[in-house]
Order: sequence, then C-alpha cells, then structure tokens
Amino acid sequence: MSTVFRRAYSTKTLIPPNVAAATKVSGSGKDAQIGQLVNFYKQLPKGTVEAPKPSGLFGRYKAKYIDGDNASVAPLLHLIFGVFAIGYTIDYHFHLKHHKNVEHH
Repeated sequence: MSTVFRRAYSTKTLIPPNVAAATKVSGSGKDAQIGQLVNFYKQLPKGTVEAPKPSGLFGRYKAKYIDGDNASVAPLLHLIFGVFAIGYTIDYHFHLKHHKNVEHH
C-alpha cells in the first residue's frame, strides 16, 4: 500500500519535462519550427496595453462619474432628478394640463 502512495504522490509527476532541452530540440525540421515560433514572439508588442477610451453615451458617463478615483454620488442625484422629471411630466400630461385655464373640480 505504501508503494501506491509513493507512486501517486511522488514529486516526479509535479515537475514538467524539460521540453526545451538541446537534446530534445535537435533536428533540422524542429529548428525551422522553433525559428518561426521565436519570430512570432519577437513580433508581439511589448509593454503594457493602453486602456481603451470609453465610447458611447453610457461608457463616457461611467468613466466620468462611476469608475476610478473620480467616483461620486452624482449618478444617484441624476437618477433622483430623472425620476422626478419623468413623474412630473406624466402628471402634467394626464392631469395638470387639463386644469390649466379651467376651474378645478
């Protein structure tokens, strides 16, 4: 039973094989493939990627008021004002405009 545990939990399985060893990579066919791979990785851009600029109405609003260090309570105030404006508009359309110049009931 102890040999089973030793085989199952040996450190040999945790260490990956040395794929880039000189003895494993020798050969003209593999040299060309490795050369293509090296050229591919040389052409990749280096350094950090610039953050994309926000686009669209909501993207710019989110970047200005919600994301990063400039986060504020302004979106909550905008929401409260928007709900008030929509509610007043609905009230005016369905009730208040009919009583503008007429005697109230």
